[in-house]
Amino acid sequence: MHHHVLARSGSHLFPGILLGVAAVCGPWVLRASGEEPPPLTERQKTVHVLNRLGFGPRPGDVERVEKMGLQVYIQQQLHPESVDDAAAEKAVASLDTLQMGSDRLMKEYYGDIRRFIQMQKTPGNMEEMKLRYGVDASKYKSSPAMQEPPEDAGKSPLEQFASRDALRCVGELQEAKLMRAVLSERQLDEVLVDFWSNHFNIDVKKNDCRVLKPADDRDAIRPHVLGKFRDLLGASAKSPAMLHYLDNQENSVAREHSDLEKLMISNYVKNNLGMDAKGMVSDKEGPNENYGREIMELHTLGVDAGYTQQDVQEVARCFSGWSSSPFTGKFEFNAHRHDNGEKTVLGHVIPARGGIKDGEMVLDILCSNPATAHHIALQMCQRFVSDDPSPDLVNRIAGVFTQTNGDLRKVTEAILTSPEFLSPANYNNKIKSPLEFAVSAVRASQSSIIPQQPAPYDKLVAANEGGAILGRGAAADRISKRPRQSLNWHIYELGEPLFACTPPTGYKEVSKFWVSPGALIERLNFALALTQQQVSDIHFSPQTILAGIDLDKPEAVLNQSVAVLLQDNITPSTRKVLEQTALPAPGESKTVNPSKLIALIIGSPEFQRK
Repeated sequence: MHHHVLARSGSHLFPGILLGVAAVCGPWVLRASGEEPPPLTERQKTVHVLNRLGFGPRPGDVERVEKMGLQVYIQQQLHPESVDDAAAEKAVASLDTLQMGSDRLMKEYYGDIRRFIQMQKTPGNMEEMKLRYGVDASKYKSSPAMQEPPEDAGKSPLEQFASRDALRCVGELQEAKLMRAVLSERQLDEVLVDFWSNHFNIDVKKNDCRVLKPADDRDAIRPHVLGKFRDLLGASAKSPAMLHYLDNQENSVAREHSDLEKLMISNYVKNNLGMDAKGMVSDKEGPNENYGREIMELHTLGVDAGYTQQDVQEVARCFSGWSSSPFTGKFEFNAHRHDNGEKTVLGHVIPARGGIKDGEMVLDILCSNPATAHHIALQMCQRFVSDDPSPDLVNRIAGVFTQTNGDLRKVTEAILTSPEFLSPANYNNKIKSPLEFAVSAVRASQSSIIPQQPAPYDKLVAANEGGAILGRGAAADRISKRPRQSLNWHIYELGEPLFACTPPTGYKEVSKFWVSPGALIERLNFALALTQQQVSDIHFSPQTILAGIDLDKPEAVLNQSVAVLLQDNITPSTRKVLEQTALPAPGESKTVNPSKLIALIIGSPEFQRK
């Protein structure tokens, strides 16, 4: 992670600011054990709901929800189809890769591979590839496809890079997530999409997952977050991005490839990857247990649910042949690769010759298992209520899951209307994730998203962002060395690269995971960058917070800033640090530096909790 913002800004523009924030944020302990918190006021309940059901209140949101009524607002959010979201939809409408078919994006992905191979076949690169990776590119003969001029031949280098849709789709996917988090009126829907995307984690850095994830987000996750869990699990199980990420694409009954299959694979490699596949096609294929293990351990039952290695193997057998077309990027079942023998999963006998029904039966078995109800209830309670929710709450929510056959709208409603949700003990008891922290700062300060640049620069920016997340050196260097970085890249530096969590576990729901010695500095870096106009796609103006306030009246400036950004939720110790660090000292000019003050408030523990 880089500390360049702090080094450039904090050290001379804001002397003492880091020391002040450290004094306040140093103890990340949320509440002393055994301390009885006072009952929540109606305003605190409203702030709590806006922080948990969404990405934090904007100026005026608290008053609007108070007028509407808390339960009315919760019910409205539980039915997002009734909420007008034209502003958010208009913002993401121009991100055209999000609506592209996987077939087109797969074609673009193969084009990127051909470019990469061609680049490695130059003399200097061939030597480096052999030295670093043990790959001798000279042995791979180019196919006729490699000899054809690329489709973007004749375009300028800038236009060529802007047309790299296999990179651009990643940048646009991240951009859309942030636009919706900032702008959407369907805040709970966006929080649930984030939760379930993390639950069914897919890392876009893994091979062609980058071009399959847009369809996963659009077709598997978003339509099902308030539907039946069985439908969501089934959509994920048939999502090509998931099949590739957890290697079920390679899962087959033990068999030998026929000569015809080997010829077809060889021609496929030649046509799409642009090189001779001789010696690259295996004669055999067999079981892969990766998805069979993770669908039980992570997606449904949980790690301690009592299943055995034999169950993992049997589930893998049931999902053999679940794959996707290399031509269309869509799900397909390959009957000739399926193990048609009898299986036994968690004590349930699955008859022989069931074909694709074997996998469907496994999904039914897993969804009806009490361990799945408990696992899902625990994770959802951790997201919405507490890092350590009470066993009684988790058991009640698991009961709702079971009684409603996994109706996620009913499960979510049960959590949000539970006594524990609005319990004083659970108020401000979680640390915001980097995504939540950054987006809530943008929303609380009523900063605006800067309109996209004209083509092709809009596409160039998205391709650059996507390339950087995927580890493309040149693109990463261009982003990390420029003084103005995007909101997406700041969140990357805060430790939560979007759609790029490497382990299949996803990011932890336990918010203490985000507490570390470096987290304070990086979050202050972001607060400073935001208030100094160093977030390239966000416009910040202190006047949205301090309209009508005389900057020569320090107490009035402080009071207004605390009211807008913290909803007046501030401890005496935090206020003292703000007065000593961000307000003029005796004998100095009385004019307040609003950017300095607002940055320090955003860096305060009160703002970093939810």
